[in-house]
Amino acid sequence: MNYDSQRWFFLFAGMVINICAGFGYAWSVFQKPLIDLLNWPVADVSMAFTFMMGMSALPQALAGKAQEYIAPKQVILFGGGLLSVGVIGMGYIQSLSQLYIGSTVIGLGIGVVYSGTVSNIVKFFPDKRGMASGVLAAGMGAGPIVLAPLASFIILNYGVMATLKTLGIVFLVVTCGLSQLIKTAPSNYLPVGYMIATEGHQANDSVNKNWQAMLQDLMFYILAGIFIIGGTSGMMIMGHASPIAQDTLKISPQAASVIVGFLALANATGRVFWGWLSDKTGRYPILLAMYVMGGLSMLVLTKVNTYYTLVPVMMAVALCYGGFMGMMASLTADTFGSKYLGVNFGIMFLTIGIAAFIGPRLAAIVRETNNGDYSQAFLIAAALNLVGIVFALLAMYRKR
Repeated sequence: MNYDSQRWFFLFAGMVINICAGFGYAWSVFQKPLIDLLNWPVADVSMAFTFMMGMSALPQALAGKAQEYIAPKQVILFGGGLLSVGVIGMGYIQSLSQLYIGSTVIGLGIGVVYSGTVSNIVKFFPDKRGMASGVLAAGMGAGPIVLAPLASFIILNYGVMATLKTLGIVFLVVTCGLSQLIKTAPSNYLPVGYMIATEGHQANDSVNKNWQAMLQDLMFYILAGIFIIGGTSGMMIMGHASPIAQDTLKISPQAASVIVGFLALANATGRVFWGWLSDKTGRYPILLAMYVMGGLSMLVLTKVNTYYTLVPVMMAVALCYGGFMGMMASLTADTFGSKYLGVNFGIMFLTIGIAAFIGPRLAAIVRETNNGDYSQAFLIAAALNLVGIVFALLAMYRKR
């Protein structure tokens, strides 16, 4: 069967599904209303984001392995159900333990959905791996562009609990419906007229390492360090975008939700842009560029305090964070082959889970220690980007 035209529909469907999975990135919009309603500490409520993003990494390898036995669309269907039930359940929480249980279910659903879409659909694009993985990752990153203003409007008129229940039902319809339209990528699929390139920045599919062989390769640990550092730095901003804006600019949660939307736009753009550019120039120079840009932006954040300076700099951080997320699947496929990408990508994505546990929590602790000031957290993130440059140079050296 010729999938050359259908693959673009699969890519679009996967992106829309991942917009729903981007609920976690819109969490800061719900954070303040929940704190006001239930009188919970900021650090405790921010842990919900940590649970969502951290738990999203755990099921991905298992979901990738499951796709060797069942159709990816069934995996996406199951993940969409978990995500939807978790969000609906959040509309009934009355304690922090219930908040964390709901966040855990949501995180597991996000992970299963993301693995089901990315590890399958990327195989339809051996000629445009960076672009395809970036578009799919952009769907998740773009979630807040749609969800943040929509959620803020519903919260303002009907309350935060009703908003969670409503969004959960919408997610159920969208994810479960579109999942059934996505087909399984054939083994070693190649579009008409495409010849496998052998350039250093593209995959050599004659080398396919399973997860055991990947874990024995030093490049896995170098790449893991690259994604942990990039993810930790980015999530310090993404997980606290709304509170940072409210505290720095003294604005309302509704006004801050607009800034969250800008960051989501930058996050989504970074996933597509850096991925597309890496197809042209190579992955490793792009990693260096993102670390330099992210580190400088973090330093500048310690000084800015106006709307027209704070927002562009935060968007620059989000742009780089999106790049790390968008390039993960393509870098994994380039380095270890595409045959076992489902499991290998799931294992590599555990690095984002680690970053999710470190970044937002670290920012919250630094904020409370410094009486609401995030400046020290920004300096720590800048230092992390400097370490990331060393990892990227090491990866480039080993690749050559």
